[in-house]
Amino acid sequence: MDNLFWSSFSRTLFPIKKPRSYGMKITKNRKAELTTKQLVTIIVLIVSFIIILFLIFRLDLGKTTEKEICHNSVVTRGSSVLPVEAVPLKCQRSYICITVDNTCETMTKPIKKKAKTQEEVYEILAEQLADCWWMFGEGEVNYVGKDMVGKLYCSICAQIAFDDSLNDIFPEGEIDKEAVYTYMQDNNYLKDETYLSYLYGINDLNGLKTELNNQNIEFGPINMAQQYYIMMGITSDVNTLGWAVAGAVVGAVALVAIPFSPIIGAGWGVGLGVAAIWGGGGAAAGAIGGGTVAGILINGASGNEYLSPSIIQVNSPEFEGLGCKSITTLS
Repeated sequence: MDNLFWSSFSRTLFPIKKPRSYGMKITKNRKAELTTKQLVTIIVLIVSFIIILFLIFRLDLGKTTEKEICHNSVVTRGSSVLPVEAVPLKCQRSYICITVDNTCETMTKPIKKKAKTQEEVYEILAEQLADCWWMFGEGEVNYVGKDMVGKLYCSICAQIAFDDSLNDIFPEGEIDKEAVYTYMQDNNYLKDETYLSYLYGINDLNGLKTELNNQNIEFGPINMAQQYYIMMGITSDVNTLGWAVAGAVVGAVALVAIPFSPIIGAGWGVGLGVAAIWGGGGAAAGAIGGGTVAGILINGASGNEYLSPSIIQVNSPEFEGLGCKSITTLS
């Protein structure tokens, strides 16, 4: 009896508590587990961010953005109701050095493009030509307006230098320009379209070569000791007859109904379809045949005629002979 009384009395005064401490330990462990997950998540995010930054710099997306800025400004100017002078073009010339060993002594702080084979050099040049065509609207945008007399406005998309390490690939110190065009005929730029078709609307290099050979015109070499422009142009206030007359004044121009019609000397003329612009020999040589092709003149969807993207030596007689009214890109 006494034992039962004291047992009940002690339980009343000193009730037995449940072992809550064990539950508290579980709660603390759960909090610790959540903290660990959060740390792992943060670490993964940081590593992912670093990888993304590395890829951005590796892929040179900043230069792609410059091309997009140029393209957008061209489209904006072409679609604006304001005078073209009121809508500035925001197009910057790129300076590129093609190199084997990632050195370049001929340019200060260029964009370096590494190549280990001749094919890779051709690819770099083809890419620059295609980029230039896209930047300036692919022949679908008139971004120069109209003049009383048709003029050629030129755009220098890139200036190319060739590092002397390329001599290991091209021992003669020259690149055959025809080989570049052959590469563009045989390789796709878009999924179902070759570089040549994208730039000129055709994929028949033999047709062009045949017509040029008939006139004793060659593609000519690229001298790697010199620098070259990747450039294109657009004519304002296009008048086909007017251009043909201007060409005839400079030299004997035979305009015939063939896919390619060579145009002589610095003067301009327009045949049916695609026209070849002579460089090198000039008007006198053009009248009797001979010289090299400076570029291809094509009719664009905008109604203008375009000097489609070409590889032309910097400040050469070939370049001067084009008679560019102005250069629309910033140097």
